[in-house]
Amino acid sequence: MAWAVSGIGVGEGLALGRAWVLAPASFDLPRRSLEQDQIPEEKARFSAALEVVSAEFDQLRATLGQDPAAEVRAFLDLQSIVLHDPLLVDATHARIETEACNAEWALVQQFELVAEQFDSIEDPYLRERKADVQQLVERVLKVMQGAEGLSSALKQQRSQDLPVDLPWILVAHDIAPSDMLLIREHQFAGFATDSGSPTAHTAILARSLGLPAVVGLQSLHGLVKQGEEIVLDAASGTVLGSLDAGLRADVHQRLAEERLRNERLKRLKSLAAVTLDQVPISLLANLDLPEDAQAALDAGCDGVGLFRSEFLFMNRATPPTEEEQFNAYSQVVQTMAGRSVTIRTLDSGADKDVPALSAGRQIPTNPALALRAIRLCLAEPELFLTQLRAILRASALGPLRIMIPLVSGPQEVVLARRLIQQAMDQLSSRGLAFDRAVRIGAMIEVPSAAITIDSLLAHIDFASLGTNDLIQYTLAIDRTDSEVAHLYEPLHPAVLRLIRDVIKACDRAGTSISLCGEMAGEPGFTQLLLGLGLREFSMHPIELLRVKQEILRSDFAALSRPTGRLLRLPDAKRIRAGLPNLSKSSPQDLRSTTA
Repeated sequence: MAWAVSGIGVGEGLALGRAWVLAPASFDLPRRSLEQDQIPEEKARFSAALEVVSAEFDQLRATLGQDPAAEVRAFLDLQSIVLHDPLLVDATHARIETEACNAEWALVQQFELVAEQFDSIEDPYLRERKADVQQLVERVLKVMQGAEGLSSALKQQRSQDLPVDLPWILVAHDIAPSDMLLIREHQFAGFATDSGSPTAHTAILARSLGLPAVVGLQSLHGLVKQGEEIVLDAASGTVLGSLDAGLRADVHQRLAEERLRNERLKRLKSLAAVTLDQVPISLLANLDLPEDAQAALDAGCDGVGLFRSEFLFMNRATPPTEEEQFNAYSQVVQTMAGRSVTIRTLDSGADKDVPALSAGRQIPTNPALALRAIRLCLAEPELFLTQLRAILRASALGPLRIMIPLVSGPQEVVLARRLIQQAMDQLSSRGLAFDRAVRIGAMIEVPSAAITIDSLLAHIDFASLGTNDLIQYTLAIDRTDSEVAHLYEPLHPAVLRLIRDVIKACDRAGTSISLCGEMAGEPGFTQLLLGLGLREFSMHPIELLRVKQEILRSDFAALSRPTGRLLRLPDAKRIRAGLPNLSKSSPQDLRSTTA
């Protein structure tokens, strides 16, 4: 009988393969007492293990080249910082010396102290960063215990008597971000992990690499046998095993259909995004780092609808200089070669922590509602002016727009415009060129801004709906909190009404309006958004062709009529095309049989 385990799907796609099970490092280690003359050697052994892991990061970083997955670089940098954190490293050295104990035991004890501090953090996103530290500790433990990391384990595949008729699906308790490159290099079809959530680094990296994955499976890695045939369905968040002939045939049919769909999608790249009734639709790209611009261009985007400038501020001790920012913004503008580029000013805070700015500040009780985004920039005018000067200088090189995040009303835009004018005056005094007519817009992601959109439109040149935050603020839920994440509902009537009202208000005023949240890149929402009047979509480049396909077979006028029927609204909880439909039972119900 087939069995199925439910978790959290990441991305889309289906994978059929054999499980490559990666055993986790054990944290249940005995304490070994040392003689005084053994302590220096033990400390040296711990330092050597740190150097091995650090060298692995350096080697991976060197092989990145022009890798489009900017998140991979960012997370490698983050893990390198953790690897040298005194709270973990220096304290472990001190424990080895004061307690005369083995390095493995000292490291685990210190990690548990650090983990307790993470557990006390109220913000779910920051609390989940404990998993990143645990991944690093596991790797150091494996080195000290002589266990093989993923790279070495993969090299030994050929020496094991395992079937090679199918691609591999990695099954692990967790996967370090640094190992994600190896997963793609060795052409894994996907991966499944016991831990993780939609906001964990592993999930974010899976999306950036275009790999199907299922996370949060509890204890799958201890149940699946090495080389066992399994199916991974990212769309439904399910892993299936013990396949019978009928189920295997269904899976092969779905895989064939998926390959055919992907081939057909590639043919759409050169076509303009125009509906059946000849309404042109703009498909823009969301970027994290300048290097992403070329991938967006290759995907056929019409421009950049959102450049998240906060990624330039992350994983560093000090904010980037004006020159560093200018070079980054210039690279995007020049790569786009005349296509419009919208740069969002610093949107730090909440789930996007910038250590250089949060250091010394009291940790807010609710980071999502605290001093973040434009609020922080107005409180730190010199920081804001540095960024504005860099953006304005880049505006001399091509069409560029400035977007202000987390606007709650007109006053914040008025104050931001004053600082933009001040930055212009500073550049003029230095004799530097910039676009004096640069367009200023706002992200509509706070319900108050959406409700009072008419009063806000007098102060902005364009608007963009940031539905990720708009949904969570409207429904009063933290989208990074697994206990309430199921309440995050883009199709809630209140959310749809706000989206509709903002689009209609912008149309009346003749103000361009785009949508740059996750809804824009979900094909199941495309016809709904067209029906609400949206003509500009901004999304991750990997999603462009799938959304374009929906646009090409949509009738804008018919969808916009009150009687227009909205088609194919997504149901991500179901397994499509004949696979078993699992109940919403706890992932603890493992290896449940299906008919």
